[in-house]
Amino acid sequence: MIIVDSMLGKLSRYLRLIGYEVEYIGSDKDDSYIISICKDRLMITRDRQLHERVANSILLRSFDTLEQLKELKGKLPPAEHSFMELCSVCGTIVERAELNGDVPDYVNKNAKEIFRCKKCGRYYWNGSHTDHFRKQMEMIGYEIH
Repeated sequence: MIIVDSMLGKLSRYLRLIGYEVEYIGSDKDDSYIISICKDRLMITRDRQLHERVANSILLRSFDTLEQLKELKGKLPPAEHSFMELCSVCGTIVERAELNGDVPDYVNKNAKEIFRCKKCGRYYWNGSHTDHFRKQMEMIGYEIH
């Protein structure tokens, strides 16, 4: 599992989509808490002081999420899960769901299958947005499977 601090919320969602188990630590937690849970885990941060205090950490310089992913290329272990297997919000494995009224009509008409997170209830489906994301990741050099 990768620990990501509060400066990198969007990055944590992107990493989950490409298959990484990520624990996002909100701004309500202080550095001592983050340090205490990073003993055997990789931490990603933009905070130079926190980076200096955590041995197994990666310091990112960019504010842009795609640039951050470029910075991480080659520094992360292989992803534990497949593309879109994890909820981008909470990290729970998503499960196949029935087409229903909780998703827009065009999804019910066009999606071959939809998925739902049992924990937070968010729905996922393949569409033009996932094709765009997949292309972005492949342009950066991430293998999406």
